[in-house]
Amino acid sequence: MIGFDKYSGMLKEQLLDDAVTSRALVSIVGESSIGKTTLARKVYQSPEVRNHFEIRTWTVLPPKSRPADVLRDIHRQAISQLRRSPSQQNVEDGCGGDAACRPAGKDISNLLFRNMTGRRYLVVVDGSIAAADWNSLRASLPDEGNGSRVLLITDSAGLEVVAYAGPTYDPVELTRLNPENTYEVFRRRVFGRGDCPGRYRSRYYQDIFRITRGLPLSIVVLAGVLRSKELPAEWDEVMSQLITAREPSTKNGNSRRIMSLAFDDLPHHLKSCFLYFAAMRESAAVDAQRLVRLWVAEGFVRPRRGSTMEEVGQGYLKELISRCMVQLVHKDEFGVVQTVAVHDRLHAFAQDEAQEASFIESHDSTDVLAPATVRRLAVQNSSERYVHLSNALPKLRSIVCHLVDDRNGGGGAKCIQPTDLGFLHASNFLRVIDIHGLELKKLPNKIGSMIHIRYLGLPCGQLEKLPQSVSNLINLQSLILKGSSAGHRVLDVATAFWRIPTLRHVDAPFALPKVLGDLHSLQTLHGVQPLCWDTRGGGGNPLGRATNLRSLELSGLVAAHAGALTAALESLDLLMHLVLQGESLPATVFIIPSLRRLQSLKLLGSMDSPEGPDSDEVGDSALDMVRYIRPNLTRLSMWNTMVGQKFVNMLGELPSLTELTLMWGAYDGERLEFRDGGFRSLQKLKLGLPELEEWTVRAGAMALLARLTLFRCAKMRMLPEELTEMQELEELVLYNMPLMVGRIKECGGEDHHKVKHVPVIQTIW
Repeated sequence: MIGFDKYSGMLKEQLLDDAVTSRALVSIVGESSIGKTTLARKVYQSPEVRNHFEIRTWTVLPPKSRPADVLRDIHRQAISQLRRSPSQQNVEDGCGGDAACRPAGKDISNLLFRNMTGRRYLVVVDGSIAAADWNSLRASLPDEGNGSRVLLITDSAGLEVVAYAGPTYDPVELTRLNPENTYEVFRRRVFGRGDCPGRYRSRYYQDIFRITRGLPLSIVVLAGVLRSKELPAEWDEVMSQLITAREPSTKNGNSRRIMSLAFDDLPHHLKSCFLYFAAMRESAAVDAQRLVRLWVAEGFVRPRRGSTMEEVGQGYLKELISRCMVQLVHKDEFGVVQTVAVHDRLHAFAQDEAQEASFIESHDSTDVLAPATVRRLAVQNSSERYVHLSNALPKLRSIVCHLVDDRNGGGGAKCIQPTDLGFLHASNFLRVIDIHGLELKKLPNKIGSMIHIRYLGLPCGQLEKLPQSVSNLINLQSLILKGSSAGHRVLDVATAFWRIPTLRHVDAPFALPKVLGDLHSLQTLHGVQPLCWDTRGGGGNPLGRATNLRSLELSGLVAAHAGALTAALESLDLLMHLVLQGESLPATVFIIPSLRRLQSLKLLGSMDSPEGPDSDEVGDSALDMVRYIRPNLTRLSMWNTMVGQKFVNMLGELPSLTELTLMWGAYDGERLEFRDGGFRSLQKLKLGLPELEEWTVRAGAMALLARLTLFRCAKMRMLPEELTEMQELEELVLYNMPLMVGRIKECGGEDHHKVKHVPVIQTIW
């Protein structure tokens, strides 16, 4: 935000202006990579803006997007704020299926209008919008004189299409940074809190500005190159390549050269990893886990003793972030990168370089005429349901597609048949198949003969049948089949599949066999059900040969599975993420000593011992024990577990618990107490307990709480008095709690004094 203070003030003034009550257009304009999105995001997340608007949505416009897709994305975000708690939409919402959650295209405009009516909203649109899209958006948003705003982030050309926008503020037009601010951005990126040694500062102060011309993207990319180089010799070498006697003919002349230099400076293995972003969608966040798995399947990641290939790949991604070639979007509290993005200019650069080096062939049309010699093919299509590949591709090694998912577009199109994957028949050397948005009822039998496949990603919600020949994929590492509705059915898979030794990640609606094969490389097992597990007791350990599992998600559990499940969990010393769902869940999951590395736990279903393990003797010794048995448990979510107060007391002793969610029947009782000094590390708490009447928080409990969400706790009489002392509390969110909203009002609210110090208070119903 260096150099943007005045723009930030102007933008907030326009968004919060009470003098203009009509829905008004606010715009940020400027050239690409000048910082428009950075400025907008900072203001969008500011406490003043979050308090002012009841609904806030942010939509990034990909190239050639359709009006219905834009409206659907806005509607999805709006509904998420109106009808659910932030973490489990369908569970809390009672949303009965895809049709309700993802409305048909012909109805989306009316639904959006209806859900926005009566609420002050802020709709952010990031990208160049077509006139048809703008007219569609404007007609779908109500104007009720309540101060709602539409914020458009675009260039000057994009602003011309909204000439008939109604009330419009003067655009906030960004200009490049001056020399002082240019150097300050550069200094912080390279030296952090320090500074360039005094004897060198004057030497490079003007050079940085001459090279970058004050363009923020150029500044941070250049900083990424120099931060790991020695002063002054290596710095002088870089500068000499960029400073020319003759000034560039255009303002952006050096921008491309800086990107080229930064790319050339990458180690060879990182060059391949960066170029792979050419296969990703422009202007879209990329799932880091999926990206790293693709890198592993492609052979870009080098093995390193003591680390998994995925951990090495995470290191590669962090190095690209450190070099400012990739933007960090989100990481968890353990430092694991969750999502990343690449700036539009760097994405275009990656596509050009990949095309020139014959690394990836990228297309965005519906009829792809790829040369027969292509080895990697990327198709990004946002205008049609699927892409027709008209010629055989015998040398194809990888195909990555992002196709329009038109299930709810109102066209009523039928699912794609296996023959639509006919182009695969000639591609016998495929190693990666990753196709999103394609609906299949079954896979072609031919796929079993492609024994070189390492990554098979077809997240098809309509998949009904899997060919038994999939067990022939002896090199398969990742199988991703689970879609939005895949959890409603179980696919049959041959027992031989569970003996493929290279399996690393399986996310598919499969029934687990009684015992897995020797899957010592298996790290992820999601979407599976233990239908075939031995329920007689004493039947052995069904996961005993998959001891390297890091992430396990099981559904369909019943009481008879308790013995097999306990035996399985006792052998999983490396498990970090666990989800259990079913009619009966074992409370022993909290005391099995082997799960000391467990970081994230989600339980959906009745707990077999709601007062905790050995509930008759839960005393101080048992409470102390949980501190040592679950030292790393950071996130805990519970639904319908019906636990009691003693169980909550035990949870309060977890030393690392930072996020707790108790929703819909998680707690059995009308009164809930957080004991003295309990939940000492808790930062985020979500309570959705409709029967809860009294919630007591004792002194010293939740001292670090930063965000509190209360969802439909309609019977809660008052907020805990202890909230007054929680100075770390930054945000309070009340969903569907009108009586509590009245109690926290500034004028006359009985509980106002308890939350008046909280910067952000959101009330949504």
